Amino acid sequence: MEQLEKYIKEMGSDVELDEFNIKDCQLKLPALKHKWVGRLVRHKGHLAQLTESRDKMVRTVAGEIIETATYQVTLPVAMKSAEKHSSIKQIDQSIREHKLIIDFLEKGEKIFTSMSFDIKNITEIMKLETM
Repeated sequence: MEQLEKYIKEMGSDVELDEFNIKDCQLKLPALKHKWVGRLVRHKGHLAQLTESRDKMVRTVAGEIIETATYQVTLPVAMKSAEKHSSIKQIDQSIREHKLIIDFLEKGEKIFTSMSFDIKNITEIMKLETM
């Protein structure tokens, strides 16, 4: 969750607009979109890796359960037991965190997309105020 908090603060400063920084923000907007979309894609890739790693870990732990059990254990029962293993729970926590970050970044992408319209509207208001 530390990463999410860092992203929230950073995005907050990236979307800050006022009369004095509007041109600067407009010029930086494509670079800001690139930065945040890049982070979104990296987190989606990492989520895919975590999911794959989790599946492998569940199969490995289930295999260990079957081998070390004193009685016959079927694969579905072993896999269900493996879900409770601490390493699986740790990966599940990482997956939940990445999904939350991805959700935040997707919403942020929409904000950056609409910022062009917001800047245009602010510029129009400023023109009307000077007339």
